Amino acid sequence: PDARYAVDSVVQEALLAFFDFNPKALSALAAKAVAAQRAAEAARAARDLLRTKSAMQRTVLPGKLADCSSTRAHESELFIVEGDSAGGS
Repeated sequence: PDARYAVDSVVQEALLAFFDFNPKALSALAAKAVAAQRAAEAARAARDLLRTKSAMQRTVLPGKLADCSSTRAHESELFIVEGDSAGGS
């Protein structure tokens, strides 16, 4: 722990001195950090969306219901039937 404190102290002083003389480098570093954070958030959102889509695709519809394989309305039909024998069994 003592060595870590000493190293942190020396590095902090050196970085402060460097950034005092090079404010453009500090701005560039800050911009990269912000961009990396935004990219990480976008990746996390994409992973969450993919998990949500995967969970929805694995959902099995109950009974005699079947999911449409097309998203185009003119290619899909809706049959409303009544009773157990109406399912074609």
